[in-house]
Amino acid sequence: MIIVKKINKNVAMARDDRGNELVVFGKGIGFHETPYYLEDESTLQAVFSNINNGILSMVRTVPSEVIDAALQIIDMAKAELDCELNPNVVLTLADHLQFAVERLKDGCVIENPLSDTVEFVYPVEHGLGLRALAILKKETGVSMPRTEACSIAMHLVNSERADGRVDDMDEVMRTLSSIDEVTNIVEREFGITVDRASYNYARFTTHLRYLIKRLKADRASSDSNADLFARISHDFPDVSACGDAIASYLEDRFGRACSEEERLYLMMYINRFLASR
Repeated sequence: MIIVKKINKNVAMARDDRGNELVVFGKGIGFHETPYYLEDESTLQAVFSNINNGILSMVRTVPSEVIDAALQIIDMAKAELDCELNPNVVLTLADHLQFAVERLKDGCVIENPLSDTVEFVYPVEHGLGLRALAILKKETGVSMPRTEACSIAMHLVNSERADGRVDDMDEVMRTLSSIDEVTNIVEREFGITVDRASYNYARFTTHLRYLIKRLKADRASSDSNADLFARISHDFPDVSACGDAIASYLEDRFGRACSEEERLYLMMYINRFLASR
C-alpha cells in the first residue's frame, strides 16, 4: 500500500496494490514524508475504500487530537471486548467526540435519561466510556461530564459485531428504554424504588437484555416448569400480576408473547427485589 497524501498525523490518503483510492487511519501515519510505501498494514486501525465527500470532509475538519483520542479509545475497546467492531466506529466516534467537545465549549450539556440504565445493562462498555473520558481529556484538555461516558458506551455497543450482525442505534435504544420501562412497572406496582446499583438489578437487566433479544428473534424459552409456574402464581398473586404486566408490555413492544418459563423468571427477580426492601 502506498501512502499518497497526509490529511493529518493520523489520517492519510492511500492507494492499494490494485490502484484503489483509500482513506486510512493509523497512529502517526501522517508523520512521514509522502508518498511512501507502507510495509506493515497491520498498523492501520481503519481503512475506507468507498470514499465520498462526507468522509473527506469529516476527517479534514475534525482536529487530529480528537481523531487520536478516538483511535486510542477503539484500540482499548478492541482489547477488552470479546467481539469484532464495525470499522466505521472510528469515524462515527471521532465525529461524535468533536461535536461533544464543541457543545461543551458552548456551555451546552445534554443529559441522557437512560444513562443509569446503560451503566447497568452494558457495564463493560460503560467502564470503557469512563476511561475514554480520561483519554479525551489527555488529548484535548477538555474535561467532559461523566454522562458523556454513556454516549461513548452506546457507540461501542452499536459497533459490536455479534454473529456477524450489528444492531443499529435505534434498536439498542429500544432495548434500553424497554428495560427502563420494565423497571418502572415493578416500582409502580409495589411502590418501591429499585436499587439500580445492586447486584440483583445487574442480573435482572442482563436477563431482560437476553429476553428481549429472544423476543426479537422469535425464540421463546420452552415451558418446562409449568408446575412451578402455577404454584408461584398461586402463592404470590401480586408478583404474578406484576409479571403479567411486564409480559403484556413486552408483547406490545416486540409483538411476541413471553412463555410461562420467561414469566417465571420475571417473577423470581421481582421476588428478589421485594425481599431486599
